[in-house]
Amino acid sequence: SFKTEFHPKSGRPMVLESFSTFDHSHHDAGPKSIAENDSEPWHPFQICGDFEFSELAHKAALNKDLMNQLLALIQHLVSGEAKLTLHSDHDVMEAWAHAAKLMTPFEKHVVNVHHAKHDLKFNVHYHPLWDWAMDILQDPHLQPHFVWDAQCLYKNNGECFECFIDEPWTADRWWNIQSSLPQQDAAPFAFILYADKSHLLSLGKVKAYPIIICCGNLPTHIRNSNHGLGGGQLVGWLPIVPEDSANDRKFSYTNLKRVVWHQVILKLLNTITHLSKASFAYKTHDGLMRTLYLIILILSADYEEQCMMSLIRGLNSSCPCPICLMPLNELCDHSKTHPCQTSEE
Repeated sequence: SFKTEFHPKSGRPMVLESFSTFDHSHHDAGPKSIAENDSEPWHPFQICGDFEFSELAHKAALNKDLMNQLLALIQHLVSGEAKLTLHSDHDVMEAWAHAAKLMTPFEKHVVNVHHAKHDLKFNVHYHPLWDWAMDILQDPHLQPHFVWDAQCLYKNNGECFECFIDEPWTADRWWNIQSSLPQQDAAPFAFILYADKSHLLSLGKVKAYPIIICCGNLPTHIRNSNHGLGGGQLVGWLPIVPEDSANDRKFSYTNLKRVVWHQVILKLLNTITHLSKASFAYKTHDGLMRTLYLIILILSADYEEQCMMSLIRGLNSSCPCPICLMPLNELCDHSKTHPCQTSEE
């Protein structure tokens, strides 16, 4: 037999039960019995469909924006404003495969680096920058939005006009570059590159090293959009040199990471290097012929990546600024100017 004693504050007397009675009484009170008798197990959700969608969204870890987009699409489908012909994962992947054929595919190359008497091989996957450039230049939806000529913008403050900058072509560098080009109709075709080692959101702790590119000739609301057309595009994956606890702090291993980074970037830039000097003709949306010169206008990166790009040792170097040769002990002194870093340095 079984005896059950309840807490004194419950006011319930002790219960003695046989094995069969005890077993049935506990199982009958279990969750299964409650669920079977519940006519609305999705409560407090209003209907079963609301619960099933919320559960699926939770499992897929959808963020707020994606959840709103998916709900809006479902509402359009329900109201008949939109139609859906996809029925399975196979249909989705097949549709993506057909769409991918309209764009230039990624290429795989191997970079060889000699280190510690060994030849190391690193795989690099990238989308040729010239092909990407042709894709956006020939896109009829983007052509009306390209800006080729430098501009100076001023705002009247009540007393005089003050210059301000809100786009790449309104800054001094664009003006100076266009002034230095030989042809009257010449203009820069500006690339903005971004690279940063990060974790893939959908794969947890998996590290990746994406290279993102966008066109500086397109307005901010287009090039910084997340809708795909004219926005930042993935053009490559930099290889990640594996961590080695025994060698991580060694000078040679640190150099290995930098050598790999620069050789891969050089491989990526080789598709446009000659065009940055030779230029090419382009017929704009308004029918004018322009002579375009490819330039890397901006390398966008955090400090760690900038140290990699400029081949300095970060805060451990005598001149830790990736732009100029400011000494470490003068970093807080903004009253002085220093010569710029160069490849010869």
